[in-house]
Amino acid sequence: MPYNTSTVLAECSYDIADVSLAPEGTKRIQWAKAHMPIMNSIIERMEQQKPFKDLTIGVCLHVEAKTGVWMEALTKGGATVALTGSPGSTQDETAAALVKDFGVHVFSQRNETFEDHMEYCKQILRFKPDIIADNGADLHELIFTGNEFADLQSTLLGATEETTTGANRLREDFNSDKWSTLIINDTQSKRIIENRFGVGSSVVDGIMRATNVMLHGKKIVVIGYGYCGAGTAQRLRGMGAHVTVVESNSLVRLEAHMEGFYTSKLEAALPDADIVVTVTGRDNVLRKEHFQLMRDKTIIANAGHFQREIDVRALAELSSSHQQIRPHITAYQIPDGDKELFLLSDANLVNLSAGDGNPIEIMDLGLALQTLSIERIATAASTLSNTPQPVPYDIEMKVAELACKYWINH
Repeated sequence: MPYNTSTVLAECSYDIADVSLAPEGTKRIQWAKAHMPIMNSIIERMEQQKPFKDLTIGVCLHVEAKTGVWMEALTKGGATVALTGSPGSTQDETAAALVKDFGVHVFSQRNETFEDHMEYCKQILRFKPDIIADNGADLHELIFTGNEFADLQSTLLGATEETTTGANRLREDFNSDKWSTLIINDTQSKRIIENRFGVGSSVVDGIMRATNVMLHGKKIVVIGYGYCGAGTAQRLRGMGAHVTVVESNSLVRLEAHMEGFYTSKLEAALPDADIVVTVTGRDNVLRKEHFQLMRDKTIIANAGHFQREIDVRALAELSSSHQQIRPHITAYQIPDGDKELFLLSDANLVNLSAGDGNPIEIMDLGLALQTLSIERIATAASTLSNTPQPVPYDIEMKVAELACKYWINH
C-alpha cells in the first residue's frame, strides 16, 4: 500500500457506502493500472517532481477504477485531493480503496440522487481547492451562482472540464472569465479516440450487459450525432443493428447521411424503434409526447451526460405502475395504448451504470490529458488566458506521442 492505512483513515474525510469494501476496490484499480502505460509513466514523474505540492485539487469525475489511477497520480504528485462522482456510476469498492489506500477525501455513493450529488459537490468546494477538475460544470455552477463559494472566483488558479456538456454550460450559461478552464473535450484526441471509439464501445457494452438482448437486426434510434453519438451509431451498426440518426444540426445530419445512416425527425423515427439511445448532453430530449409515440417493449437508454436528457418524471406520470425487473431495467406500464417501456439505469449513463465505462486504454489517454493540463495550471497558470479554452497543443501532442509509443510501438 502507498500509505499507512491507519494514518490515512484518521486524517481523511469521506462519505462513501462502506470503507470495508476497499480490498476489492484495490484489485480493480490495480487491474486498470496494469493496462495504463501512459499514466504509469506520468505517475513515476509526478512522484519524483511533486508539481502539486501544497495544492488542493477538487475533482468531479466518475468514481471508478481508471479514475483511481488518476487519483494516484495527483496524490503522488503532492496534492490533497477531494473527489466526488456522478449518480449511478460510482463503484463503491473503488471509492473505499481511494479513501483507504491514497487518502483521497471521497464523497460519492452508487445509489446517490442528483440532489445528493450536488451536496457532495459542495463538500468538495468546502476544501477550498486551488484547482478544480469538473465534469459537466457542476462545480463551476456552484461557484458562479451562489454566495457560499463566490470567494473561489478570486482564489482558483484554474480548472479543467471533461465534457462537451460542461463546455457548453461554461460558454453559454456562466460568465466564466475568472480563470482558465482547459476543456479536455476540445482536443481532437479526446473527441476522436475517447468519444468516438471509447464511448461507442462502452455504450454497446452497457446496453448488452443490462438487457442481454441481441442487437443484430434491431431497429435503433440514436439521438445526437456528435462525436459520442457518431461513435455509438457506428458501433451499433457494427453489431448488425439498423440505425437511424436523429440530429437537429443540418450539417451534422448531412454528415450522418453521407456516412450511410438513415436520418429522420424524432417523431417519425420513434414509432418503429426497438431501442432508443439519447446522446446529446441536453435536457428533456425525450418527453411525454415521445413516450406516447413509442411502441410496446421499446428499450430506452441515455448515453449523454445528465440523467435529465430523459424526462423520467413524465414517464412515471404517464405510467400506471413501474417495477425493476432486472438490476438495470425498470419496466413502465403505459395504460394509454396498453404497452410497456423499458428504461435502462434510471436514465443514468448506461455505459457507466450498467457497465465499466470506457475501455481502460482509452481512459489512459484521457486521464493523461487531465493530469498534464492540471500540471500546466499548477506550474504556469499565468501563461493561460482567463477563458474556457482547448488544452494547449503541446500537451495534446505529448499525450498522442505517448499513446503511439505504448499502443503501437511496444
